[in-house]
Amino acid sequence: MTTSLTAPATVSGVLPAAQPFDLRTSIRFLRGFGACQGDQVMTEDTLAKAIAIGGQAVVFKVSPCDGGVEYELSSDRPIAPELRDAVLAKIDGYLSLSDDLTGFYAQADGDHPGYARLVKALRGLHQVRFLTVAEIGVWAILSQRTPKNVSTALKRRITERFGRTIGYDGLRFQAFPELTDLRQLEVGDWLAIVKNARKAEYLACLVEGLLDIGEDYLATASYGQATKALRGIKGVGEFSAAAILLRGLGRMDFVPLEMPAFADATAKVYGPGYDNQRLRSRYGDNLGYWAYYLHTGLGALRDEAQGPVACLPGRSSAGGHQAFRRAEEGVDQG
Repeated sequence: MTTSLTAPATVSGVLPAAQPFDLRTSIRFLRGFGACQGDQVMTEDTLAKAIAIGGQAVVFKVSPCDGGVEYELSSDRPIAPELRDAVLAKIDGYLSLSDDLTGFYAQADGDHPGYARLVKALRGLHQVRFLTVAEIGVWAILSQRTPKNVSTALKRRITERFGRTIGYDGLRFQAFPELTDLRQLEVGDWLAIVKNARKAEYLACLVEGLLDIGEDYLATASYGQATKALRGIKGVGEFSAAAILLRGLGRMDFVPLEMPAFADATAKVYGPGYDNQRLRSRYGDNLGYWAYYLHTGLGALRDEAQGPVACLPGRSSAGGHQAFRRAEEGVDQG
């Protein structure tokens, strides 16, 4: 793909965030999120990452400010207003800046005391999504029945071969390829990368399927219709479809609670045999946030062996990130 190590065009400004929002909690989550390890450059309170839109690579850098985040966009070509708006929309989705958690926090306040304490400890954390539907879709296939380190290495290989590279602040950034970039690959090309005939076929079907369905449809159709469309793609099972909608598009209204990864996490806080319908009734369209906070917060326990939530520090630990990864990297029956 096109490579450039200069970035003369810059645009800066402020993106608002629904409060409370704490960018530092997002950065701490990303530090432990293996699926995107090495895809961004972070300090304690800044995040820089590349994205490709319409064949042009852009690096964005965000940092905290009152009411949201300050951003700087940088590219090796002029940043047209349409491209600027598209990148800002992706940043908003990536960090879930527009998500209003007021209702979720009210619901959590009246929940099991252990879960309420967990949510209080993570207050200000908005869901960190995969940056693009292409990225979460490919990851969902790569991670099926595959160790995380192998899936991550394959994802990195795809980025290096087919993504766009751009320089910023003396560093080299790579953007995950767009679906239109990946459409050129035949099953044989995928096989040369993943060394697995089943996944090679699934990846080729995934790219065509996502392009045919369209991101707008997946974002706006009813959850049932969007799921049905995704399940129509060969290789996309229940968990992969839920991951694409939740972690790629921020569809927070459904979680497959009966799957072991979620059932096990629920039991750690609520005890065994808890009625999932009670969770659905309480959280409704915020069920995805219930799950996100549950898995992220579990690792903040000083000793999980003590059983139900006993004490939580003011910030989540790597263990919480690992717990969340175990859930979203679980085996998908395809």
